[in-house]
Amino acid sequence: MDHDFIDTIYEAAVVPELSKGPGLLDQLARRSQSRDGVLMGVSPDGDFRWIGNDSVIPKMQAYIDGGWGSKNPYLHSEERSRKFAEPRFLMDTDVMSVEEMMESEYYQGFMRPHGCFWHAGTGITSPSGDIIKLSVHRSFEEGPLPKEVTTALTELRPHLARAALLASRLKFEQIKSTVDAMETLGIWAAALKNGRLVVANKSFASLIPGVIRDHRRRLVFAQKAADARWASLLDARVAKLGGSFPIAAEDEHPAMVVHALPIAGAAHDIFNAADLLLAITPVLKDAKVDDGILAGLYDLTPAEASVAREIGLGRSVDEVAKSRDVSVGTVRAQLHAVFDKTGSKRQIDLARLIFGLSK
Repeated sequence: MDHDFIDTIYEAAVVPELSKGPGLLDQLARRSQSRDGVLMGVSPDGDFRWIGNDSVIPKMQAYIDGGWGSKNPYLHSEERSRKFAEPRFLMDTDVMSVEEMMESEYYQGFMRPHGCFWHAGTGITSPSGDIIKLSVHRSFEEGPLPKEVTTALTELRPHLARAALLASRLKFEQIKSTVDAMETLGIWAAALKNGRLVVANKSFASLIPGVIRDHRRRLVFAQKAADARWASLLDARVAKLGGSFPIAAEDEHPAMVVHALPIAGAAHDIFNAADLLLAITPVLKDAKVDDGILAGLYDLTPAEASVAREIGLGRSVDEVAKSRDVSVGTVRAQLHAVFDKTGSKRQIDLARLIFGLSK
């Protein structure tokens, strides 16, 4: 057993960047008489992430762009999937016959043209339910991988599995530390993955179940308008783009603003414990509200922020138009944009949102 390489495995678990380029995955491929080394993460919802050595990067991009994941014959057979769940490395020929591979659209349309026809791989289940798939590949012309390759890889598998679980746990602890730190700043914060709650600080947890409900499918907001806005952000892949939306004041709580903040790099991190931070801040009744704050909270233009503040103070559209020497139509258009961005439907709703008025 190569103890130096085992050290490399655990080092890469702590510093994931060491898996890429000429790092762990490239070394694993070369030790396996292969060219490509790739690590893929598949969530229970089908969310797909990957990292690899340099040679596999253009191939994986073509794999994703061509939708080849949905054509993978291993996923279409319960028996084949069950085999890859065994705690060992398997070669493709352990799961499919050469004849089946030669007739497969997946192998002939993607694997062979991209020089990754023959491969060996294994699956590792993480505590979050994600399946971590680790595989090495080489071209059709180079011939099937020797049997001793899977034997050697299987000897390394316990170390690779422990390293994967360690990396997953470290990521979770990093996210938890971030959420807890936001508590000290007076921010109600939680980390989510695919819309579901992963970890929350005490202030955020206090909002459950009155304001927020921790459902298994996704986090749900008690107010229908807020939840509809949240659902629309999820549909728009908020984990990549971010967004903000309001929660109107009620007798039990002030108005609040929910900020959805993408966790940088999560899309490319196999072991990401979460992909989104939710930071909730109350809007206090006596708080001073300026245009810059409104613009930042709701992605408003300077003109829209100014109109929002004036309307929130109880001024009419006509009064705002006259004071700015613009047409009523211009102010109405800006107000409609404000309604859309804040999730408000009426001027009174906007006032409640901005100034924390009770119902």
